[in-house]
Amino acid sequence: MAWSMALRRSGRFRVRMPMGPRESKCRGVSMTGDSTGRAPDPELEAVYGSAVYEAELPEGRVTFRIGEGVPGAPGPFAIITAWNPGHERPPREVNEARNAELRAEIERRGWPWSAAEGRSPDGTHREPSFAVWGAPLDEVLALAREFGQAAVAWFDGERAQLAWC
Repeated sequence: MAWSMALRRSGRFRVRMPMGPRESKCRGVSMTGDSTGRAPDPELEAVYGSAVYEAELPEGRVTFRIGEGVPGAPGPFAIITAWNPGHERPPREVNEARNAELRAEIERRGWPWSAAEGRSPDGTHREPSFAVWGAPLDEVLALAREFGQAAVAWFDGERAQLAWC
C-alpha cells in the first residue's frame, strides 16, 4: 500500500494550518510489539511501522526499520520531526518552519542531534527529521506532543521501536 493511501482511505487526509500544542496527555510509553498497549491509531501504526528511517551517525549514515537493530549506533536515540503531525498535511513552508522551531528547541535543551529522515518504503513521501541522543524518552515524547506528533522512532540500544505519545 502506498504511504499516503491509508490516510486517504481513512477520510482523514486533509490540510490544516499550523496547530498549537496537542492537548492530549501521554498515556504512558507504549512501544510497538510489547505488552504495554496498542497504538492509538492502527492506520498510523501501519504507516509508521512500515517507514524507513535514516540517520547520520558518527560512523556514517544508517538506514533501519522498526523492529531492527541499528549497527553503529552510539547508544539510545530518537528520531523526531515536526512534519505532518498525525493525519495533518500542512503546506511545505509550514512544515519547514515547524521543523526549524523543533531544531531550535532541541538545541535549547542541549541535546546532541544529527540530520535524519523518515520516509515511505517507496520513497515517495519523506519527512526531514532529527536524531537526538542523550535525551530521556519521556522528554522526547513530551516535545513530540508539543509539535502534534503521535509517535517517535526510538532506538533503545538493541532495536528500533515506535514510542507513542
